Amino acid sequence: MRLDFFDCNAQIGRFGAPEKEHYFEPEELTSRLGECGIQRALVFHALAKELHPAEGNRALSEAIRGKPELVACWVAMPHHTGEMPPPSEFVREMKLAGACAVRLFPAYHNYQLADWCIGEMLDEFEARGVPVFIEAGQTNYDQLAGVLRSHPKLRLVVMQTSYRCDRQIYPLFEKYEHFKVETSSYLAAGGIEAICKRFGAERLVFGTGAPYTEPGAAVASITFADISDEAKQAIASGNLERLLMWE
Repeated sequence: MRLDFFDCNAQIGRFGAPEKEHYFEPEELTSRLGECGIQRALVFHALAKELHPAEGNRALSEAIRGKPELVACWVAMPHHTGEMPPPSEFVREMKLAGACAVRLFPAYHNYQLADWCIGEMLDEFEARGVPVFIEAGQTNYDQLAGVLRSHPKLRLVVMQTSYRCDRQIYPLFEKYEHFKVETSSYLAAGGIEAICKRFGAERLVFGTGAPYTEPGAAVASITFADISDEAKQAIASGNLERLLMWE
């Protein structure tokens, strides 16, 4: 069965301290992903992480204009300092720009993933069904549990986990039906199979981590998993497609 892959975890734009094998331009990303059978990607801009979300989100819109295979993921942070618009306005601007998801970098951007700091924005994302992506290294599982406890319907995807995270993600799977894990660095032996059997394939979303990691390895982990073809296709693209279909 030929799988239709849709990457939820890809970056474009020049970033600090690159290695010689890294790439920056949208065309380079789509070419590299295409070589591995990945036809679409949800992307954010490096400037939104390393400079400022507002600058990076604007740069992203410019960079991917006319490239339907690349879907915009905006970076958000709390609005209290006036650097970002209030939550409802931020989501309105997202929709107008065609952005379909949000990514958070609390460690890089120096704020707390807690209700007293970002609760109003999380309220808006939860109410509107906006999918929220966050790397495990930008927070910790206790903070993620606190977010989900306060926002149980938040569509939250944790990214760049590790092979040793099961004792922390399993309780979150049990308690919160909208909690999901991105697959690129979830490398537990038999882990994908175990999650599909116990919680369902809908809890996993395909990602690569490009341009930092090799996309072919991410494709192989799904292609050769001992699960049904239907489950493989759900992880490869179906789950992400459903996440991006919010109001």
